[in-house]
Amino acid sequence: MPLNEIPTYLNSETRRLVDLTLERAWLERENDAPADAIRERRKIAGTIVALVSVGESDPAKLVRFALHAVRGGR
Repeated sequence: MPLNEIPTYLNSETRRLVDLTLERAWLERENDAPADAIRERRKIAGTIVALVSVGESDPAKLVRFALHAVRGGR
C-alpha cells in the first residue's frame, strides 16, 4: 500500500509500520492465491490500520491478526 493511501492521522512511524506489516502479510497471503487481490489487500490493510489505531505495534501480531481476518478464522 503506498504511503499516500494510509490514513494521514497516523504519524510517520506508524505509517511505516503499517506499510511494512502489510507487505509482510501480503507475501504470506499470496501463497493462498486470492481470487480478488485488490479486495484482499484492502482488507489486510484495513485490519492493520484498525489495530495500530488502537495501539498495537507488534509487527508479528499485526500480520497474524490481518491474515486471520482475511482467511475468515482458518
